[in-house]
Amino acid sequence: MSERLTRVLAFDCSGASCSAAMLIDGSVVAERFAAMERGQAEALLPMIRTIMAEARVDWIELDAIATTVGPGSFTGVRLGLSAARGLALAAGKPLAALTSFEAIAAGLEPADRPVAIVIDSRRGPVFAQRFDGTLRPTGEPAQLDPDSLADWLGAGAWHIAGDGVPNLAGQAFAPGIELDAAPRRIRAADMARLVADLGSRSIDRLQAHPLYLRAPDVTQLKPKP
Repeated sequence: MSERLTRVLAFDCSGASCSAAMLIDGSVVAERFAAMERGQAEALLPMIRTIMAEARVDWIELDAIATTVGPGSFTGVRLGLSAARGLALAAGKPLAALTSFEAIAAGLEPADRPVAIVIDSRRGPVFAQRFDGTLRPTGEPAQLDPDSLADWLGAGAWHIAGDGVPNLAGQAFAPGIELDAAPRRIRAADMARLVADLGSRSIDRLQAHPLYLRAPDVTQLKPKP
């Protein structure tokens, strides 16, 4: 049986936002969220310090430190994971890892139809993963061109959510497929609730490795003449 976690510090900076939250006994007692395209490196640790101070929780009192492993911005994923590893090591606390898909799905309500979480890759394609109506993953994540998403989903009624929804504007979807009204970003409060519900099953269950669905952008150095 999985042991429930009662004090969880969660944070994320894998996409176009930065957020942190503290959950104690099922209630979010401190939370910060800021939409930002860049600047997460400067914002993350001060945000975490603010959350810890507001919650009046000492590091030794935590049950777990949670973050996302991607997909998302290469810099943001590495930053969040490095911060989580460092803080967990210094505090002697376990690390809980969620994918960005799970983190977004955690902010949805269970539905009578399957869900597709779609994340903006910022490079044209989108990252996508299927979930059932109870918001459990039902397939492997994929990188897709927006115009191929409908074929990838197949027939049936689907709810599509995530910050990649604007990338789907103008796409023709079959009846029964609905798009979230607005782009849905990751919020650390949703992550903390999910990690608490998963309990000890969330602890390093992904071995805290980054989840990359495309190769990094690398500029080749030209040889010197």
